[in-house]
Amino acid sequence: MGRLSLSLAVLGIHCAATWGFSVSATPGQIINGIGASGAWWPNDVFLFPDNIREQVAELLFGSSGAGLTSYRYNVGGGGSGVNNPVRAPETFYVSQGQYNWSADAAGVFFLQEAAQHNVPQLTAFVNSAPPAMTSNGRACGGNLVDGQIQAYAQYLADVIAHFRDEGIRFTHVSPMNEPDDTFGTCGQEGMQVTPQQRANVVNTLRTALDAAGLQSVGIMADESSSTGNFLPEASQWIPQVRAGALAAVSHHQYGFDGDAAVAQLGATGRSLSGVETWFTEICCFRAASAGEQQNPAAKLTYGSEYEPTMVGALQLGQLLYQSFTQAQDAHFDFWTALSNGIGCSPLNNPSCVANANTNGWNDGLIYYDPDYASNGNTAIYQTKRLFLLKHFSNFIWLGSTRFAVSGLPPNVLGMAFKASGEQSTPAGSARTSLILMNMGSGVAELQPAQAGLGTFVGGVVTSPSADWQAFGASESVNLPGLSITTLLFN
Repeated sequence: MGRLSLSLAVLGIHCAATWGFSVSATPGQIINGIGASGAWWPNDVFLFPDNIREQVAELLFGSSGAGLTSYRYNVGGGGSGVNNPVRAPETFYVSQGQYNWSADAAGVFFLQEAAQHNVPQLTAFVNSAPPAMTSNGRACGGNLVDGQIQAYAQYLADVIAHFRDEGIRFTHVSPMNEPDDTFGTCGQEGMQVTPQQRANVVNTLRTALDAAGLQSVGIMADESSSTGNFLPEASQWIPQVRAGALAAVSHHQYGFDGDAAVAQLGATGRSLSGVETWFTEICCFRAASAGEQQNPAAKLTYGSEYEPTMVGALQLGQLLYQSFTQAQDAHFDFWTALSNGIGCSPLNNPSCVANANTNGWNDGLIYYDPDYASNGNTAIYQTKRLFLLKHFSNFIWLGSTRFAVSGLPPNVLGMAFKASGEQSTPAGSARTSLILMNMGSGVAELQPAQAGLGTFVGGVVTSPSADWQAFGASESVNLPGLSITTLLFN
């Protein structure tokens, strides 16, 4: 998206009537990461020219880019049986205790980039164990074998220890993904891990990590695909996890449930486990009603659509808002950082990358041409979703505390975040951020002083006409229609 300057009117430097609002004095949860995953785009983008690969790394991890504070590296199962080669990452596993550490050069390259950019939260996540440990001898369509759980835990501990010795320290490991599904269509790696197996996997992995001197590596589970899967099964496995073995209860949200069900998910996960809940994957959303495709606040459902504009960005924003305010999750990860599901040909129609279509998918922050290998187009295309996540990753500082906001104008969603110390921002030093998403098409005006958060020092806005536009302090600020605006205070 092009960078366009904002007029004073857009920034709201005038004295029209404003809405009163307030920020609660009651602290919510502490937030510890905003990110995305490295599946499966590295297999493509690793083949791009060096300058493009470095550009991608800077856009995701760098101070001039999104500055993600979390990155999920996919520990591949080798792809045996998977019918899409891009979704078949190589595995380090050769046999028990024997590894090929030169495997998965593509995935490791971007993991190294994340580490070199000092991304603070690095997770090793698994879709499937190596085929030797699954019931069908493949990396999809089978189950984790009971008798292989010990070997599987040792394998993961060995992988994490190897990277530690190479200077890359994983903070977390996720040993299962959407474990109710065998992924029998084999469009990607996957394995079933039954509720009766899950606590054993976590406990055994904890023992293996501790024995390898990896006590600092936290385990998350179970990455259930939806509230409908998580709620009836949580009591079957979480109470069987030994104290201290689990660092976070992780979940996805492909049921796109309402607030009540999402709140129940978070409360159940925390009450059963005594640890945080993390939202660790979401993508592929569109308005559930065809008549609300241009409404970013519409109820969402799973389905194909490429929506690179502020509408698609704010649809992700409503999921983030629900995660933090209803589930009260402490962490949020989007699914794939890059995608080739653009749904059009940028070479044949250059303008298509900026417009919605129903052939592509909302499964990336950045996109690339799916036909790059035949047409040589290695350009990358940024979406407004990337800039929305940049607001969250840059202004929800690691370890900051969420505070609820009430009394905002209609169609405006807001959350405040307070850090324990001063943070460097485009507007100067700040300790508190107020992130505001205007889901409506009209302008809304606020007086920052009403927040009671300290001295207003300025902010940053992303709107249909601007990407990450910084502005200075003023008595009042307009929130453009279909925008995300962060106000900063010291």
